[in-house]
Amino acid sequence: MKQEEKLYSQTELADKIGVSKGTLSKWISKNDVSPETIKGNRKLYKETIIEKYKQDKKINNSEKKKSFSTVEYLKKEIEQQRLEIEYLKKKLDEKDDQIAAYAGKFAKLADQAQQLNLADKPQLIQNNKNDVVSSKNEERKQETSRVSMTTKRRSWFSRLFKR
Repeated sequence: MKQEEKLYSQTELADKIGVSKGTLSKWISKNDVSPETIKGNRKLYKETIIEKYKQDKKINNSEKKKSFSTVEYLKKEIEQQRLEIEYLKKKLDEKDDQIAAYAGKFAKLADQAQQLNLADKPQLIQNNKNDVVSSKNEERKQETSRVSMTTKRRSWFSRLFKR
């Protein structure tokens, strides 16, 4: 004769395992365990579910032990931040050296520009004097032309009204 396996309800399985019915129910739905049979409103499971549950919990517990605690995680983060700070300080020193080198080049270029400006200055002064003289001559010519135009206007006006 076949030996029949005994079927258990969720409550009975939870009592045998030593957990609450809600915990077992969540585990069953999470792992997609289907009941062996349904009698009325009761779902009945085989006793093998107890072993599956215990194996699953052993695996989860070993994973938890391997995972980092908050303190360990924060220590690792601090170490990473410290390494990043050292790297950035090193880069900052390199950039400071580059800036110092560019500052020397800039000072040299500024001196050269000033020397060129001083070398061109006598020519600019001479050109400015010529420009000033020519602009004064133009102003005088314009002034005389204005005076002559105003006299012509007066004479025309005076001719018209005979004043």
